Amino acid sequence: MSQSETELRQIFLGCKTLRLHGNMNHEDRKTTFQTFKTEKSALLLSTDVSARGLDFPKVRCIIQYDSPGEATEYVHRVGRTARLGEKGDSILFLQPIEVDYMMDLEKHGVTLAEYPLLKLLNSFPLYGPKHQVKKFVSIEMHPWLLTLQRALESFISAELKLKKLAKDAFCSWVRAYTAHRGELKQIFMVKKLHLGHVAKSFALKEQPSLVNKSIQKQIKKRKRDDRQKVKSKKRVSTKS
Repeated sequence: MSQSETELRQIFLGCKTLRLHGNMNHEDRKTTFQTFKTEKSALLLSTDVSARGLDFPKVRCIIQYDSPGEATEYVHRVGRTARLGEKGDSILFLQPIEVDYMMDLEKHGVTLAEYPLLKLLNSFPLYGPKHQVKKFVSIEMHPWLLTLQRALESFISAELKLKKLAKDAFCSWVRAYTAHRGELKQIFMVKKLHLGHVAKSFALKEQPSLVNKSIQKQIKKRKRDDRQKVKSKKRVSTKS
């Protein structure tokens, strides 16, 4: 990483940032594991590879930017914090179209409380006591979020390599979103998503067009598969 890239990242993050995923070789994963354990303050971006079998002491907060899907997976993820009597928090991000997932978790004995996001945004130091945000401002149009969005978009667009990574991440995220099965696919439905807004969450000013045809093909294939399963069940029922 160049010095300029390092300086840019420090604008947004004041602690060491690490990554952990299944495609890393053993030595890299081991180094990440040891570094995260010994750092006083650090952020670990991880796939479900760290949801089981790894013991990170004194993890204060688990942030799930995406739904884990099955309730059992949610439990495994949040189990990385508040271990051995320690205190810990878990935060799950859900879009408005996904709130029914909370009811699915409740069926499995997991109860969540909505976090007062607007109150949190109003407390950020960007505006301070002399620049209080008006109470009627919606979360989507909150000045702090708009400022952060512009800063992130400028950060991404300034580096071609980062922009490509953001596009690839967007495409991978949308493809993964189509993979929900069973009852969950009635909650996490790609056709309900505003892909332009999803692209914004990856700091992309425009929705990558290359994903459209690929995603639409996957959606149609899943619909065909679902219809075929229904027909098969009907045939079995008729025979019985």
